[in-house]
Amino acid sequence: PAQMRLGLLSPLYLRRLFERMGATYIKLGQFIASAPTFFPAEYVEEFQNCFDRAPPVPYSEIESILHEELQRPLDSVYEYIDPVPIASASIAQVHGARLKSSQKDVVIKVLKPGIEDTLVADLNFIYLVARVLEFLSPELERTSLVVAIIKDIKESMLEEVDFRKEAVNMEAFQRYIEAMGFDRQAKSPFVYH
Repeated sequence: PAQMRLGLLSPLYLRRLFERMGATYIKLGQFIASAPTFFPAEYVEEFQNCFDRAPPVPYSEIESILHEELQRPLDSVYEYIDPVPIASASIAQVHGARLKSSQKDVVIKVLKPGIEDTLVADLNFIYLVARVLEFLSPELERTSLVVAIIKDIKESMLEEVDFRKEAVNMEAFQRYIEAMGFDRQAKSPFVYH
């Protein structure tokens, strides 16, 4: 298939621009990196740098989010939370911790503040622009494809910020692994509700 043309912007410049524009555009960059049939190879390669390289949120904000979500003092749940993140991606940040009750080491995945609202606003804007282009230039055969792709990306990203759904999926995957007898070859993370 013919590849989409991204104009005169160099791959490096476009990736840096996306990173400055925030989480939604970083996720779109990840889509470019994952779609070699739609985009030129030099863009796909450059946008590989969008994976898991987002700046971290200060631990004080993470602590506030955890406190608000748990509705109790953190030291009543965790023996220890490492203030230095294990990873910081475009929508979430991961910290190591130890549960107070069982002394088990765990990983806490925290949605970055304001991310869901930002994703919805940005993706609605991008979708609207694509629809306007489709209306103004019906001869652009790719516009309908772009609108469909943006709609799919929006649905996928909004699912990605629903950690309850992610937990259900992890538990279902673990049950599948066990039912198929693959529990020695693969594991899914255990979910602590």
